[in-house]
Amino acid sequence: MAKKRKNDTRLDPFATAVGSSSLDALLEQANAGDVIRMPAPSDPNREITLVCKVIAHNEIEKSTQVYGKNRRVQALLNEKSVSDILPAIKEDGRNQHPALLWDQGDMSLVLAGSRRRKACILAGADYLVLSSSDFTDQDAKVLAVSSDQYIAPSLWELGQAYQQTRDELIQQGKKGSYREIAVIEGVSHTAIADAIKAYEQISADVIALYPTANHVGREVAKKLINAKERDEAAFNELVVALASNDEVNALEADDKRAMLITKYLTAEPKTALKREAVLENDFISVQRNLKSGDVSIKINNKVMTDKRLEQLTKLLSAFN
Repeated sequence: MAKKRKNDTRLDPFATAVGSSSLDALLEQANAGDVIRMPAPSDPNREITLVCKVIAHNEIEKSTQVYGKNRRVQALLNEKSVSDILPAIKEDGRNQHPALLWDQGDMSLVLAGSRRRKACILAGADYLVLSSSDFTDQDAKVLAVSSDQYIAPSLWELGQAYQQTRDELIQQGKKGSYREIAVIEGVSHTAIADAIKAYEQISADVIALYPTANHVGREVAKKLINAKERDEAAFNELVVALASNDEVNALEADDKRAMLITKYLTAEPKTALKREAVLENDFISVQRNLKSGDVSIKINNKVMTDKRLEQLTKLLSAFN
């Protein structure tokens, strides 16, 4: 069984230590058929009863879907983004650490474990879950945040989540400012602004070009946004061309591929010539500024005799 990663708080402002988590230990010990009781995520005074069961691999997509406010964008999940858990799940034939599901009859909502769900689908493995109908909307919202503790959502995904928070604030008659969102989310208003701007300015098509969404951090996002603002039409053309670029797609190293994609999309355009050569030889250079029309003359001192300088001075003095 693959070891769980320590959470990476460099990107995820919501991540909390899991080493001593009682819930984590509880889930670790669950086996199919077990009935488990635990405090509700949003109210420790309320108890939830969960049943541990196995969903066959060919039933996962039919019987489950991910909770709508989960902070991880499911369309961006791929083999690369679940590569830390995929080999173990393939080997074991199922995930060992059960996901949490909200049983709603014919369909169950995945509240925690969307990456495990995707890995099971890719591996053709069964999906071990703890399911309960006792969850509430508030429980689901809490788990949507806390379930991202192992691999943090990307900047772009956080931007989508923060945008949803802003929309909710506006619906409540508030401004939905970055500072208001920051109070709710528990991060700085600068982090909120960077994430929302990345989500608003960078399309999902661009994010999908990268091995994983986490390869687009703050610095990369700023470069992409600047390149788009510089020339949006040219930027969009590069995005389309990059999708079928064999040189880039052939790279197996994720970091190198991500760097090449960023370089390709954000390269500064070559500066257009501002001057044209009117006369060029070994001794004389005459150039004209294409914008202003001004002419500059450069003469090699090897051929600029006193006599020629005198003649040139008389010629130029006649200009007015």
